[in-house]
Amino acid sequence: MKALKQTDILDNKIAALKIKRANEFVELKEQYFTVHNSFTVSNIVNQGISEFYKTATNKDNLFSTITSVLGGYLSKRMVVGESKNPFKQILGYGVQFAVTKILSKISNK
Repeated sequence: MKALKQTDILDNKIAALKIKRANEFVELKEQYFTVHNSFTVSNIVNQGISEFYKTATNKDNLFSTITSVLGGYLSKRMVVGESKNPFKQILGYGVQFAVTKILSKISNK
């Protein structure tokens, strides 16, 4: 049996690392597509509707849910208006989220 030279050992380790890298890249691509598919508009809307339905089915919380969602939406419309500016729209979503959370906490007390 012939003894391996250091360059042969190094070449074998490099080849093994390239194979490992290729396998990890394939796994990473699969994870990316899984995450990308979970963040489609239809999935986000479906999750939002199902969460709203779960909350709204409780008759005691129906009024507080409607007021908090409506208040958040109206605050967003006041901040954003008819603007097409993406930064202003992102700010509007943040305001909507914050106002909805605050109103839901107030109405649940």
